[in-house]
Amino acid sequence: MNSSLKKFDMKKIFFALLVFTFHFSPFTKVAGQTFPTITQFELPNKLKVYLIPFGNIEATQVTLYINVGKKNEIPGQQYYSQIVANSLGLGCEKYSRDSLQDELFKMGTGMSAISNENFTTISSMFLTSELDHGMDIFSSVITKPLFPDEDLKQEISQLVDFNNLDKLDISQQAAVFSDFWIYGGENPLGRYFYKDQLIKITPAVLKEFYSFNYTPGNSRLVLCGKFDATQVKLLVEKYFASWNAPYGEANGVNFSELPIKKKEIGFVNRNGATQAALQWNKIGPEPFTHDADLFRLANFTFNQILFKEIREHGGKTYGIRSSYDQTSGSPVFSVTTQVRVEETMNTIKLFDKVLQDFYNNGITETQLKNAKTNFRKSITGIDNPSSMTAFFNPLLYSNSELRKNYLSLLDKVTIEEINKMIKKYFTPDSYKLMISGNESDVSKQFLDWNSVKKFTSSDLIGL
Repeated sequence: MNSSLKKFDMKKIFFALLVFTFHFSPFTKVAGQTFPTITQFELPNKLKVYLIPFGNIEATQVTLYINVGKKNEIPGQQYYSQIVANSLGLGCEKYSRDSLQDELFKMGTGMSAISNENFTTISSMFLTSELDHGMDIFSSVITKPLFPDEDLKQEISQLVDFNNLDKLDISQQAAVFSDFWIYGGENPLGRYFYKDQLIKITPAVLKEFYSFNYTPGNSRLVLCGKFDATQVKLLVEKYFASWNAPYGEANGVNFSELPIKKKEIGFVNRNGATQAALQWNKIGPEPFTHDADLFRLANFTFNQILFKEIREHGGKTYGIRSSYDQTSGSPVFSVTTQVRVEETMNTIKLFDKVLQDFYNNGITETQLKNAKTNFRKSITGIDNPSSMTAFFNPLLYSNSELRKNYLSLLDKVTIEEINKMIKKYFTPDSYKLMISGNESDVSKQFLDWNSVKKFTSSDLIGL
């Protein structure tokens, strides 16, 4: 029961090897938002563990967050973090690939492994009655992977075939070249993988990357569900206390994006495309700051206005979205859409007007109230261990008690704060817009096509 999954989400392309679906009835809803009491302890090997009691169903979500992602990939290591995560499903010292799949199938569950710009998440859910066996599998996969050569070659071959730079769909293409333009080739967030780089990957180099990054001190283990905390603590000690690694320090990585001080337009060609993908990129607030909380509220309203003015009134697209993902560790936010190629310039002009009006007018008390209500519902509506685990992700929120105060802090936000923040980040005179489409159709809509910065696949080769 194995599947190779290729998933694209704004700036991210995931190639997850082992993703299963686990079915349960809904968990107990968090009423009025009474958060669970979190138990925290640390093993002698410096693995920090968090126990979160949640729900009425006898099941437990087991999640390991590892402080490694795209940010940690030096030149030539593009996509290593995801390939290593994928490789955990290829078998370990105790369980071969087939036996691993069989055991998980018999338990009615599976494991997922996904790496983003900032960190890697390995997770699974087990019936609490089977948690001992589940923890045996989970710990074995993480601490004793094999990286079999032939299986790796097959996975990398599929990766090359399905993610060829010249074959990406136009939205993916716009995102990849946006990253390169925003961050540059010196920043790992600006680099993209390519065939000649990928085919050099061997089990040895992946083991080295794994050994340096997959360490107890670089990880956080979270168990969330209905369980006996004393028994679970013993299971954690039983299966993870022996996990040792030559490296132990957390990865402290910080890279800057390139400045965006004026309106610039970039273009990457896709012959034959009948539509154009547009991605506007701007610098937002630093993640996990007060400005970031304010920005997310304002961005909720900005999204509604974008959809109303560009989709409903303008009729330019089926959808348009402004995204700001602070979990990526980057302050960049992007607005993405896809339009009929002949509507490219009209859409740009309409976006400029919407951005200018939002900057000038800000939001109203009613719009702020609606945004607060939406965010409150997204938290008070948490009804499963996976979402509760993500809400308290200890790599992102080191102080769980402070995290519990999020809703009360949200209530204190004023309209004056929001509109002051809008003037700071939703400036109408600066962005980097990347367009992917058929050059012959797009270029004739511009008065000065030479002023548009052109990108090709060769820009990303050799980084």
